Amino acid sequence: MKIFTAEIALLAFLVLGIREGSSNLLTRDCGTTKHPSRVRRVVAGEDADRFANPWMVLVLDQGNSICGGSLITLYFVLTSASCLMSSPKQVVLGEYNRNCTTADCVSSRQVIDVDSRFIHDEFNMTSVDKKYDIGLIRLARKVLITDYVRPICLSVDRRVGHKARYFTATGWGITDLSKLGNILQKVALMKLDRRSCTRRLRIKLDGSQLCVGGLNRGACSGDSGAPLTKKFHMDGGRSRTFLVGIVSYGISSCDGVGVYTNVEHYMDWIVSTIYESNMLSSQADYIFTAN
Repeated sequence: MKIFTAEIALLAFLVLGIREGSSNLLTRDCGTTKHPSRVRRVVAGEDADRFANPWMVLVLDQGNSICGGSLITLYFVLTSASCLMSSPKQVVLGEYNRNCTTADCVSSRQVIDVDSRFIHDEFNMTSVDKKYDIGLIRLARKVLITDYVRPICLSVDRRVGHKARYFTATGWGITDLSKLGNILQKVALMKLDRRSCTRRLRIKLDGSQLCVGGLNRGACSGDSGAPLTKKFHMDGGRSRTFLVGIVSYGISSCDGVGVYTNVEHYMDWIVSTIYESNMLSSQADYIFTAN
């Protein structure tokens, strides 16, 4: 992760002003769920718990292709740059079973238009290593916080995921049945030495990327932009879930190693992009006042 510049550090402390123990959080009421998430082991994944991932976002383009994303504030979704190349038009929050049409499913969903998208300036879709694969979606209206919809945590001043070894990936991408999943899937993965990805993918990674995988399991097509998360106990003992990585790419079989964008490496870019968007927006209700 880049060392914060004085300007961004000042922005984080003066504008955000949201502390949890010794960490400054991008959004105050983040990373918590209605019910504790049970530990379960999206190729080779299992159905996620209904309330365990309220930050999960389904990103839709005009052709109904899907990507994943993470709600990080009341107005912004973090996803991959590659997902934004197709100019998505809508996002769905509070989704779980894509085929469910019951009153409970319909009432829990929030379908919101995309107001604008921000792709990292240095991302190049044709590059082999897919570095800078990160992007932001600004929503056309503010998200309503419910049991089904809530932002995930990002720390603006600490590398909370730096020493973590085990993570959780979620998404509606292709499963081991070679079709898109209807029910949100969840899979446990571990951090691998970057040399593992270099050896399997023949691509040299750097600190802006994470090499993550598991035995016969992993993210797949349709999971691009989806979150890689880790739960931490903050000072005071409260458990919160943090966004650590974003699904970028991997081997075609989707069952070994995968490359994830290291979110903590891009915190300067995330904070400054949101701040600049707010300065240009006519929205009077700023995102940093989430309750």
